[in-house]
Amino acid sequence: MLYTLYNADQPVATFTYENGVITGYTPKQEHLLPKQICHASHEGFAGWLRERAIDLNTFLHRQLANELIGSRDKTAVAILTHMFSVSDTFTCFPEGEFTPRNELCQLDEHSKVSDFILISSDTSLRKQTIITPNASTDGSFPKTWKHEAGEWWLYKIQSPEATQSENAISQALIACGWSAAEYQLAGDNLTRIRSRNFVGKNEFFEPYDSLRFMFENKSDDDEVIYRNIASLGEIFERDFRRILLADALFMNTDRHMRNFGVIRSAVTGEILRMAPNFDNNQAYLANPGGHYSDQMLKAFANVYGITETDLSDLRTLLNACAKQPYLQKALVTGETFLHSM
Repeated sequence: MLYTLYNADQPVATFTYENGVITGYTPKQEHLLPKQICHASHEGFAGWLRERAIDLNTFLHRQLANELIGSRDKTAVAILTHMFSVSDTFTCFPEGEFTPRNELCQLDEHSKVSDFILISSDTSLRKQTIITPNASTDGSFPKTWKHEAGEWWLYKIQSPEATQSENAISQALIACGWSAAEYQLAGDNLTRIRSRNFVGKNEFFEPYDSLRFMFENKSDDDEVIYRNIASLGEIFERDFRRILLADALFMNTDRHMRNFGVIRSAVTGEILRMAPNFDNNQAYLANPGGHYSDQMLKAFANVYGITETDLSDLRTLLNACAKQPYLQKALVTGETFLHSM
């Protein structure tokens, strides 16, 4: 069967899906496509689709996929729920069919899906093929989008250490005036946290793992990534360097290529800005290694050098940490590092 891929309301590619397999792919408007699939084969397109689809490494996500359509196949779940997402503007429909994104997800039906994740109860989904952004939410922690007071919030279930670290780091970064996603504790339950959708109207998030296909060197080498981001302009370099500096201070070892990226226009395809700093739930006292030190600050200095701007930014960040009781170890560690400069 032939399908059309849309970016917002614009058809941007076609693909064929037969017997559970994508067998063909044809780009139509390359400037509106993710860089990863501007010139991709059908196998490359299938890979992009699976990467943005729900992560099936967690039990709750596997159960949800099975409840939604009776299958745990990521491609099938994504296509049958029209690829609807909150963080990007792509959808797909069989040839000749189309529903605008703002009419696609029925919030009362989606609430059953978010309850399935957060309450872990039988919400009688009964394979209704509910259109939900949960079908296009990658990541290795149980999570769900909820629509509250006119806004989308991403809820995650994680350890108390992860929740406290992510919440405190978010508040410190925002206090600095840096670009950072807003995180809030979800009530009194320290295993739940929510973050506000940071993608504006007619915008989509493109992770670096996809964006890198626009560059000549697509390597995952840290210095190559830095040069590629810096080539986008001074503001991009500044914001990315701040992400790296914060990662170094808070010892975030989970800044993989899908945990940072850019915001693009769904209307023109233009790269608008760096995406804010997000996903710090394996940083600081939640670091999987269970050991917090200044080793990543030293590595930052060794790989990228330390400029006067970096020192000023680090002082600003430490001043914000001073106001967060949970971040006092980071404050001491950062000040010790500064004194060694």
